[in-house]
Amino acid sequence: MLLSDLEVPSEALPDFAPPPRFGTTHFADYNPQHPSQKVALEKTQIFVQEITPKRPRFFWQKIETGKGLYLDGGFGVGKTHLLASAFDAFHGAKIYLSFSELVYLIGVLGKVKALEQLGSYKLYCIDEFELDDPGNTLIVKTFLAHVFEKGAFVLTTSNTPPEAQGQGRFNAKDFKREIQSIAERFEVVGIEGPDYRKREREARLLTPGELEHLYHAETPEKPKVKTNWHELFIVLAQRHPIHYAGLLKQIGILYIEDAMTIPGQNEALRFVHFIDKLYDLNVGLRMSGEIELAELFHSTYRNNSYAKKHYRCLSRIAELLEENRLLETSLQPTPAPQEK
Repeated sequence: MLLSDLEVPSEALPDFAPPPRFGTTHFADYNPQHPSQKVALEKTQIFVQEITPKRPRFFWQKIETGKGLYLDGGFGVGKTHLLASAFDAFHGAKIYLSFSELVYLIGVLGKVKALEQLGSYKLYCIDEFELDDPGNTLIVKTFLAHVFEKGAFVLTTSNTPPEAQGQGRFNAKDFKREIQSIAERFEVVGIEGPDYRKREREARLLTPGELEHLYHAETPEKPKVKTNWHELFIVLAQRHPIHYAGLLKQIGILYIEDAMTIPGQNEALRFVHFIDKLYDLNVGLRMSGEIELAELFHSTYRNNSYAKKHYRCLSRIAELLEENRLLETSLQPTPAPQEK
């Protein structure tokens, strides 16, 4: 099956719940490896306890303005685990989505309709709050100002780049500056620790022969889909990013042939969102190419205002491709015993 053969209804929207990768995540599963992670766990649990309704509010009672908690840390330190755990622990009207999904939804629905459809929840869990595009930050800040006035609560995470880990150089000041009028509503909790996604061995792309071997050997429950690099970007350009998840839900394993350096910034941003959704939905990824993994993004993109997105994408691809090595070993034929 080819990627271009798959169709997604134009009205399809995200599930508004933690993706399958974090769908069964709880506070009890979080294993702090750093003192700041233990503090973050405690702060998040307290936040959920404090916002959980103790008794019904009568119509004549004044609505208290909402508040937020901002989990600020590097890649793979457990921020999304805590976010999904908070969603699980809160009993009330709640919504879970990424910052990008919220921006795309407001763009598709329009500001007024977005507030009508998305503005009535009590808890908003927003993963990867991005500060790299002032326009998008303003869109989300305006939306959050409205829901705060209605008494809603917001729990969100940062996307600090790897070079800031362990140095205390997080996003907190930038976050407070960019969201200005609603900044006082947020408590900031910094998280440090090792990247849980970091692999001891550097991930590499497969050879064409290795990818072909896996394609014929694997039997996933959902369909396996093969595409080449050129077709992939045609498909991504033809669909709105909000529909990438609907596309990927139909796939068990995606096989991508002949990966090369992504030619443009718009294509790179679409690819990042596509990999985010693929990772969240636990879709298998097998990718072949003659370049190093880091070379998927041009060096200028890895150091511009979108660098955080690109580093996160590479981190997630590295984790997904690590499965390839395990599969290569498990699918190798067992050598026949030698006669003595």
